[in-house]
Amino acid sequence: MKFPGLLLAIAFACFTQERPGAPAFEAASLKAVAPGRTGLPQLHGGPGTGSPGQLSGAATLKALVMRAYGVKEYQVSGPGWMDTQRYEIAAKVPAGATGQQVAAMLRTLLAARLRMEVRLETRELPIYSLVVAKNGPKLAKSAGDSAASGDPAPRLVAGADGLPDLPPGAHVPRSYEVVVAGPDGILYKLWARRESMEQLADRLNAVVNRAVVDRTGLAGLYDFTLAWSLESAGGMIPRNGPPPDAIESRAAPVLSDPGLSMFNALPSQLGLRLEPGKGRVEMVVVTRADRLPAEN
Repeated sequence: MKFPGLLLAIAFACFTQERPGAPAFEAASLKAVAPGRTGLPQLHGGPGTGSPGQLSGAATLKALVMRAYGVKEYQVSGPGWMDTQRYEIAAKVPAGATGQQVAAMLRTLLAARLRMEVRLETRELPIYSLVVAKNGPKLAKSAGDSAASGDPAPRLVAGADGLPDLPPGAHVPRSYEVVVAGPDGILYKLWARRESMEQLADRLNAVVNRAVVDRTGLAGLYDFTLAWSLESAGGMIPRNGPPPDAIESRAAPVLSDPGLSMFNALPSQLGLRLEPGKGRVEMVVVTRADRLPAEN
């Protein structure tokens, strides 16, 4: 499975590890987070966010590599501590920098402070194909430009099944998602607007932590709703959606079917399924990295 631009990004990164004047933040601090330390925010900021001039927060080395090379979790390989060792970053982003430029700056930072080196490797790995289920798709083609108007943050209500739902007649101009936790687990619900099957497959990559390839043969854009459960517990967790008090009714359980996995949600709700197979996947392999960064 090929990922456009990955080979170029890695070749560029290997080149910039030794080249003076490589893309760099105006100022940057990188510190190892002590084991057990809590309370640090997740890495956030940069182009396209509310803080375009600042990249800050904490992340594991694997998460930093994912952001630096624009890849998914399953595409990163390296030392086992990449999943546990976190780093705190505070970086000043030059005005007008693009997402790709910031990624290059992050690659420069990791090479300089952790002496990190990577290589590109293609592996034959398990993948999933997104295909149409036996009884056909259950999808509605998008009508017109739904992004033109509507409420980007609607106030959710409890639906007939006890799960959060849009109010009757509500219109959202873009894809909208929430994560809600209850006593039986965590529910993820997506209201997709004007999404292609390729975009849906890309969303599913992170859910199954495996490459997902669109082989539905369905062209065009679709509006659909998809909900599935995640294994976890705790309080309500907003995600790209309203604050916790936006759900008007909490009398009904937020998760009516704790067995609603992605693998049975897709056929029952969208008439699609994930078919296991094998495919070639491009990997970013970290061949060396210092666990403790050089002084800032």
